[in-house]
Amino acid sequence: MAAIGGIERTQGPAAAGVTALPLLQRLLVAARLWSTGGAVDLDAVSSVRDQALASNHRRHLAEIPVYAQIAAEAGVSDQASPDVIRERLVLRDDWFKSYDPDWVGCDFARLTAWLETIAAVRAPLRIEGSTDLASWRAELRRSGIFVTFSSGTGGQPSLVPRDEITLAALRSSSGVRLPWSPAAGEYDLLALTSPGMGSGIQSGAAGLAAGARRVHRLGGPGLAEFLRTAAHHQQQVVIYGPPSGLSEVVDRLGQLPERLRLPPGSCVLTGGGWKKDLPHDLATLFDAVSELLGIDRGRCVDTYSTAELNTVFVSCRDGRYHVPPVVEAVVVDDLLRPVDDPAPDGRLAVFDPFALSYPGLLATSDQVHLRQDPCACGLGGQTLLPPIRRMPGAPERGCGVVDVRAQR
Repeated sequence: MAAIGGIERTQGPAAAGVTALPLLQRLLVAARLWSTGGAVDLDAVSSVRDQALASNHRRHLAEIPVYAQIAAEAGVSDQASPDVIRERLVLRDDWFKSYDPDWVGCDFARLTAWLETIAAVRAPLRIEGSTDLASWRAELRRSGIFVTFSSGTGGQPSLVPRDEITLAALRSSSGVRLPWSPAAGEYDLLALTSPGMGSGIQSGAAGLAAGARRVHRLGGPGLAEFLRTAAHHQQQVVIYGPPSGLSEVVDRLGQLPERLRLPPGSCVLTGGGWKKDLPHDLATLFDAVSELLGIDRGRCVDTYSTAELNTVFVSCRDGRYHVPPVVEAVVVDDLLRPVDDPAPDGRLAVFDPFALSYPGLLATSDQVHLRQDPCACGLGGQTLLPPIRRMPGAPERGCGVVDVRAQR
């Protein structure tokens, strides 16, 4: 065994988490069936989630030194039940900010060593040529470690290390599909994000771009021509990105002499932070883009996620954010213990079984009202009522904007 930062590390096999893969595949099937309106046995899905949670717990005990230390202090063994794991091992989302910010830009060896203590990843023995965050991330990618990040509106970004399986789950948003989503190869993509895989919203855009016929980035020239061509050829368009980007689209379209009309099936998906300081609220932006492009207002939806989450919660026409059955949402108290209340209000925590490379029982900094009752839209499962607010004292979410120096 090797010691890093005074914590003993067990050199377990890289494939220690493969026992969870068949469970995750079953959850992906359930997610796609659920999100397209199919009948799903949510109790059976919950049982599969519990099995995946227990499998991931055993892997993380063996491969993540800090997690093992916390579990030992909490008296949680490798044979603990899912209920005990939930009760005692919820972690704060600042898990991914527990490094010394002075290391960024000057000591990537220490930053790499820290990464290995908080995640089940193994970096190369030497990080050569790393002079900034972008080159460090590029070096890690060559070893199959993909570090995504928040934009750090609070002054320090979260650095979330994913292995290839966890990254694949993020790119596919853990199997969630809208019932009216265009199929791969049948849409053009207007991406309101910068290129790259640095943030969760960028990864989502990359996943959509992989299935698109044409891709246009908001920052480049030719927005009007891109949309005119799609309208002329009756090509469905998916518009995806942060509300700030959608606000720019609305402003630019409003200056055109004509009104474009995209074909039926086109849609708008927003996500990420920076919703607070927009000149118009999100509903007004949806109304405007629907009017300017002829997009069905019911196909303009918002999504909720976090830097460490590998799926998205999509809003419906009734305004609720639907929690896909691949994960479990709970509200936790100040001690990060789940609240026993059928309709709690408070800090959101999410149990994500697709977090193979890091602990997936994380409390966010968001305050929500969690509901279990049926939604009028007909989609089953848990929902979050809007608005989703930040906890008192927490910085605003800023995952919709990315530092261009580190985005690739």
